[in-house]
Amino acid sequence: MMRYIALYLLAVMVCSASLAAQDAHYWTNQYGTQSWLLGGAVVGSTTDLSSTFYNPGSLALYPDTSAVQSAVTLNWTRSTIATTDGYFRLRSGNTEPLPTLVAINIPVEFFGSRSLVLSYLKRTDVSLDLDGTATSKTGPMTGYSVSGTILRDLNDSWFGLTWSRTLDHVHAVGITTYVSTVSSEYSSILTSATLTDGRAETASLTEYEVYGTARVLAKLGYYYDGHPVSIGVTITTPALHVLTTRGETRTSQYAQRGDTMSVLYGDRQQNLSAKHRTPMSIAVGATWRSETTSIYFTAEWFSSLDPYKPLSPAPFRSIIPDTMFTYGEVINRYAVINVAVGMKTKISERTSFYVSLIRDGSFLRAEDTGSNAIVNFDLYHGTIGWNFAIDPLEITVGGIVGGGFVDSAPPSAYAAYINLAPGSRVNRQLLRVGAILGIVAKL
Repeated sequence: MMRYIALYLLAVMVCSASLAAQDAHYWTNQYGTQSWLLGGAVVGSTTDLSSTFYNPGSLALYPDTSAVQSAVTLNWTRSTIATTDGYFRLRSGNTEPLPTLVAINIPVEFFGSRSLVLSYLKRTDVSLDLDGTATSKTGPMTGYSVSGTILRDLNDSWFGLTWSRTLDHVHAVGITTYVSTVSSEYSSILTSATLTDGRAETASLTEYEVYGTARVLAKLGYYYDGHPVSIGVTITTPALHVLTTRGETRTSQYAQRGDTMSVLYGDRQQNLSAKHRTPMSIAVGATWRSETTSIYFTAEWFSSLDPYKPLSPAPFRSIIPDTMFTYGEVINRYAVINVAVGMKTKISERTSFYVSLIRDGSFLRAEDTGSNAIVNFDLYHGTIGWNFAIDPLEITVGGIVGGGFVDSAPPSAYAAYINLAPGSRVNRQLLRVGAILGIVAKL
């Protein structure tokens, strides 16, 4: 009977695949206008104000000392999970607007820097409000019904201040200090009823989890402005916790078969310390430029993270049966290297064409059966777009298409809950389509 609750949980997790994609990939989101169309392959260039994120050192050679930049993307994703040796298939779709970057270049000289830049971006922005019902089609003597509601909000906002300066006419360094605020809230109410050989079973499961944290991290950059090749290197530090908003968890469950109560428990824990960790990363980029065409390349390595729990509730004892329960999500991250290649071609004095290819590697492994993410496989994206100069504005428009799949992989931890036969294999797919509108105003 409990496997039907787990079946619905699996369906919910697949519906939440956009969240899983963000959690399992470091390059899901790109930032800025031209940088977005170049796939983030701009560590070795002075493309626009998105250098506050990609390479703060290159901002010292950015030609406009006073500018405002903003960009908005609209992403649509669809995911599929299916067994290869039986009829089991789930699909989901999700559409969301996402502000990728807002940056203001302030012409204030400070310790060798000819300007300071204030920036804001969202590393994660997920809001889900799901409900649904699943029923069997197996006949009157054996069947089930599962219904439930799940709410999920996860936001990670980065507020940055960038300082940069030239060392001479070709070398520059810079640093962006970020304050990151993370808020997470999750709640679910799931109920099920089954009928097996004329005997009815009912069950209910409720869960609630909320926490928030504030962290500080930095991105250090070096830039060499050579001709025709320029080179950049950046290092992103792990996050340092500076403030914790105490977390809370609540959970309860009952299961009854006929007149027999088989499981009954309830637990609430408050003032739990919250964790949200990020890895160190090192990026290297290069740009080759001619009069009409520029080629961009960037590779970034992310360190692994030891397994940890965002919240660690204490074990508690159920009423029926007399059993000790331990819970709390465990997050695990492997090291990964991501790569992007982009090209910009100048069509006229005021128009340029962009194209890029991106490898968005997962920090998880597709063969890991204990993975808690549906999209635990590498993704690949392609972008195309145009930039138009209409003084005093630069307008960037474009699109992105991408995704990935893993064929005949072992079932994940979620798939195991539905009692797939031993040796079952699972196909997983993700399709992403997006659009961008960006504006740079030169003041």
